[in-house]
Amino acid sequence: MSASMHLFTGSVLVLVGAVLAIFFPDAEFAWFTGRPFGAVLAIFGVVDLAQGFRERSHRADG
Repeated sequence: MSASMHLFTGSVLVLVGAVLAIFFPDAEFAWFTGRPFGAVLAIFGVVDLAQGFRERSHRADG
């Protein structure tokens, strides 16, 4: 996946995770509740953002 796609999906995951964790903490999605599911999505988003920034910096170095 390209660096810009990592940055896009990472920011979307962080945003959706934050909304779930803050505004819908008691909502149920299958067997998940909003706050833990939102936290996991946000963590995956941060990891995806880190990969995107790493790819972008490696590409800029040469």
